[in-house]
Amino acid sequence: MKNPELNQFEKSLVGHLYSQSRIKSDQRVIIAVSGGKDSMALLHSMDKTAQMLNIAIDTVHVNHHLRDDSYKDQALVEKTCTKLKINLIIDHLDPATKLKGESLEMWARTRRYRSLERIRKEINADWIFTAHHGNDQIETILLHLSQGTGIHGLRGIHDIQGHILRPLLGFSRIDIDQYAAEMNISWVDDSSNADETIPRNYLRRNIVKLWEKSDPNLVKAFYEVSKHAKDADEALQFAANMFIPDIIKQKTRVSIKLDEVRLLAIPPLLRIILLRELIDSAEPWRRFVYSGLKTFFKSANTGQIFQLPDEWQILKDRKQFILTRKNLRERKPITVSPRIKIETDDFIFIWKTDCKGQSFNSDRETEIIDASKINQTMILRPWEPGDRFHPFGMEGTKKISDYLIDEKVDRYTKDNQWVLVNREEIIWVCGRRISDKVKVTPETTQFAELSFLNNVG
Repeated sequence: MKNPELNQFEKSLVGHLYSQSRIKSDQRVIIAVSGGKDSMALLHSMDKTAQMLNIAIDTVHVNHHLRDDSYKDQALVEKTCTKLKINLIIDHLDPATKLKGESLEMWARTRRYRSLERIRKEINADWIFTAHHGNDQIETILLHLSQGTGIHGLRGIHDIQGHILRPLLGFSRIDIDQYAAEMNISWVDDSSNADETIPRNYLRRNIVKLWEKSDPNLVKAFYEVSKHAKDADEALQFAANMFIPDIIKQKTRVSIKLDEVRLLAIPPLLRIILLRELIDSAEPWRRFVYSGLKTFFKSANTGQIFQLPDEWQILKDRKQFILTRKNLRERKPITVSPRIKIETDDFIFIWKTDCKGQSFNSDRETEIIDASKINQTMILRPWEPGDRFHPFGMEGTKKISDYLIDEKVDRYTKDNQWVLVNREEIIWVCGRRISDKVKVTPETTQFAELSFLNNVG
């Protein structure tokens, strides 16, 4: 079949995709289409160029259900895909799932990309194309400047991010408007784009639009700014990663322990970039994070915590700093039985009965106890304030909280401490000490081996 004749916009798009050397013959691409002008222009241009590129395309429309008329967007995308004979997948989001304190914009963005990635895996696609263009890049960089996000923020929108590729970043809004008019493309206007209380809309309508009239090379200039910032940011990331092996003392799925002396020996900016690398933060950090961290490193006392983006926090603990992600999961009690392995993101629990007697074990992750003193099912749960147990080799009971303090357990590890409960009595502070009541004695004839292994990242 003869390739369709391409106009200048479509030829530029093909040239850009070839220049990136990422799109290969026989790949499968998802086009994310909202129904707005930009994504509808991307859909039509990819429909025209797919044959020349020798790729298969599918369309995904995510209905956020944030507007009463969102069905109009969906209907237009359905009608267009039917006309173009392109496979369409529709995904629906529920605004009721937005977390307390989460912005509507962040909720929509996070869930939308989550849906797109899930569908990409389901249909085994290679790429997700979104319709972000050069004017979106200008707005993003200006927003980041106003938020004091530093060099990382000046990168703006990434042209390639994981399996997401944004082929229109080199095109201006004027380019897209002209293409949509030339091709007689239909689209739906999002009424929220007129709301100037939204910072991005204010910038678009009152600053960028006027600026672009006086400087026709504005999109190109900001495209170059983004490239230079990317080069500088990658150099700093490279430098920060050179220090990471010497600074990390211990790393698990729960926490990352950092050597205080070595961390404070590197320059403040590199120190902050090192933290960003360790927690794999995708979004630029705002000025209050930079200034707050500088103060924290300078004057934090033991036990003091600084809240980081992406649900992370950092603790000053004696001669170290400890990074940990807030545990957003509800940690419910787990019923355990012999020979059934329990594995979570944070730990593995194993209860064996086919073991030989051993009265002493130097490995705190594994304990041998008297099996005749326990039931065939027990409860594994996080410790709670007021919990007490009878530590092995000690007289009487002790509060778990006091025991952990005596053990010099840091605050994060303390918050993630689990206990094993038999008949409403704690028999093991997991990974630390068993109860004296289940210890092995010369009279013991039945043995159980308990293991609590922290999952190391």
